[in-house]
Amino acid sequence: MTRAVWMLADRRTADAAKRKLDRREIGAQAGLGLLAALVAGGGLLWAVTAAHSGAVSAGDLTMFVDAVAAVQGGLATLARDTARCHHALLLLDHYLEVTTAGPDLQVRARPRPLPGLRQGIELRNVWFRYSDQHPWILRGLDLRIPRGSALALVGLNGAGKSTLVKLLCRFYDPTRGQILWDGVDIRDVDAGELRRRIGAVFQDYMSYDMSASENIGLGDLDALHDRARIEAAAARAGVHDTLAGLPHGYDTLLTRLFFMESDKQDPATGVVLSGGQWQRLAIARAFVRDRRELMILDEPSSGLDAAAEHEIHTCLARHRGGRTSLLISHRLGAVRDADVIVVLRGGRIVERGDHHALLAAAGEYARLFHLQASRYQADTPAS
Repeated sequence: MTRAVWMLADRRTADAAKRKLDRREIGAQAGLGLLAALVAGGGLLWAVTAAHSGAVSAGDLTMFVDAVAAVQGGLATLARDTARCHHALLLLDHYLEVTTAGPDLQVRARPRPLPGLRQGIELRNVWFRYSDQHPWILRGLDLRIPRGSALALVGLNGAGKSTLVKLLCRFYDPTRGQILWDGVDIRDVDAGELRRRIGAVFQDYMSYDMSASENIGLGDLDALHDRARIEAAAARAGVHDTLAGLPHGYDTLLTRLFFMESDKQDPATGVVLSGGQWQRLAIARAFVRDRRELMILDEPSSGLDAAAEHEIHTCLARHRGGRTSLLISHRLGAVRDADVIVVLRGGRIVERGDHHALLAAAGEYARLFHLQASRYQADTPAS
């Protein structure tokens, strides 16, 4: 309830500022329009009066009217160009603020070296909330991911699964507690070095206005120009035939943003993939990072059909064999083979164990699993 009140108050403040700006804009436009009408009207009235008295000729009157229209057009163009220049300068200010901003996270003057993952990753009494005004997302989490094992996180929306992933990638630091990588607190190491050790596929994947090869190669900049690695990753993700069949193969642009309207109808200028194809390409981007020590899979098959989902999860199971991995999925059938399944509720761990042990416990996991399974079980037809 407190969070909703805070969001509504913030929304009302933003709306009030927008209304104030709109009123100022309307007032300025109305004032300038009235001034232009008075000047033009006064000038025309003088010209007509002068022509009636014979002070100016009919040709002079025509030239004066054309001059007034030309001056008004020139002033309007100057005003538009000034507005565009002001907008461009504002964007430049935003760009400079982003590119020159300091780190959001605390940076050690002398970061500790990050050891190779030999034992595992451990969360000790981790509490987290996004600000002091927000509720707690994680509440005293104690969790261990042994090296070489697959751990799955399940739970309802808002349970804290994606937040835990953000903490592991050090997009945020815990409000309380520690996250240890082989005994080293990740707050004491360089964040860039930590992220270079992690491969991830997120539900909200990125699609870049670049070629197919570059979209995959961005997963590991060392492989950006290594076509063999890129094609191998695409093949493992089941998208190689699609990309190879494009007008320019892997060099085809996966966008039509940079072309004129007349060129956008030509598929050779650029191709826009479907959602499922982009999902596979995002998985290929993770596969090209195959030398990483931790693999995070956050709903990796959310945009795929049933057959493609089975194929991808089979491929992912082979890929993560022997690797330390963290799986997140609302489809419990996709995580049943994990070594350990952890059930989150309200930011706390309420159950943990393998698939069979959790079913036997008849707790939250068993309830969710049977609820999903019931949708696939057909009723027995009446005789």
